[in-house]
Amino acid sequence: MDLDWSKAKSILIVIFVILNLFLAGVIIKLANDEGISQDTIENAKKALLNRGVIVNSEIPLYNKKIGTLVYGDESINKKRIVKNFLGQEEYIKEELTEDLEEGSKENLKEDLEESAKEKNMSQETIEKDGKEIIFKDNDNFIYKNKNLSYIISADKSSGEVLDSLKKLFKGTGVPINQFVFDKMENGDTYIFRQKHNEFWIFENYISVLMSKEDVLQLECRYRKIDGIEQGSDILTAHQVLIKNHDSIKDIEIVAIDLGFKEIAVQNGARETTDDIPVWRIRTSGDEELFYRVYDGEKINTQ
Repeated sequence: MDLDWSKAKSILIVIFVILNLFLAGVIIKLANDEGISQDTIENAKKALLNRGVIVNSEIPLYNKKIGTLVYGDESINKKRIVKNFLGQEEYIKEELTEDLEEGSKENLKEDLEESAKEKNMSQETIEKDGKEIIFKDNDNFIYKNKNLSYIISADKSSGEVLDSLKKLFKGTGVPINQFVFDKMENGDTYIFRQKHNEFWIFENYISVLMSKEDVLQLECRYRKIDGIEQGSDILTAHQVLIKNHDSIKDIEIVAIDLGFKEIAVQNGARETTDDIPVWRIRTSGDEELFYRVYDGEKINTQ
């Protein structure tokens, strides 16, 4: 009797697995080149609900070919950033000139070499009148206003914060009008990201801490977009969710977005200079999951 029950359990498990695979296959096949029906989306939501996944957001219907995002060689305008944020256009140049004038003619060669080093340092970290800019590289900088009391305020609307950013970033090469509010992080940090056409550019962002008076601190990362290469077929959002039903379970999904993200390898270095298209799944616990649109595989974001 025990042997018969053991066989029966094995058969039931096999049947359950087959039914799950069949259900996933049916839902994926329902999407075609003509578009995705609402019935398909509702069926996907029901299938996910059976796995403990509550979808409290729109499931995007995007079903077109997408290529990789290619960046150009141009970097942000450091000179204009120094002018806008610190209020002095020639700050780096003038600092170097003063250093040279202090040197004697006998030690001119030494002074030139030392000043060149100081110039390089000043281009990494520049301070003026209680304000500081740290250029981490050609695409990334941090700004701090030490004149303001360090009392963080999250009372301002995202629109008000964006208006402040537009003044600071005017003429810097950063297309601030393309930056859109994405989310609040840790309850006090405003996150804005670039939207290129209908796609989020997850790696081009501005994170902002506000005081009651003004911008207290921000970090900006921006690379100029050169274009999107010829596309390939993708898995739609609901297909990716169904494919990953074993790992995406017992969660509440609050947002699903389509965009581009760079790939990190285990040591944290960039895997490619171009960004690949991904589906971003955001949960009610503020967790973000990223999946390749081409095969639905989860990507490493560390």
